[in-house]
Amino acid sequence: MAKANAILIAHGPNYPLVEVTMMSAYGGFHPTVIAVQAAMCQAGIPLQELSTFEEGAADGDEDNLLRTCQRWVDVDVR
Repeated sequence: MAKANAILIAHGPNYPLVEVTMMSAYGGFHPTVIAVQAAMCQAGIPLQELSTFEEGAADGDEDNLLRTCQRWVDVDVR
């Protein structure tokens, strides 16, 4: 059973085969976005998609950043 404070994404990420491991859920905007965009770029995701991801990630606080990452890729927070 999921933790009560877990952030759940109902239908999974847009790119479930793109995996990103983060050492913290709140590692800061720039390092997080760079890590996700690098993984997306390596997987051949179009630049327009990377830009759309960044716009969504920048629109809010750290919780929004994490939710946005989880909507786009498979995120493993350690």
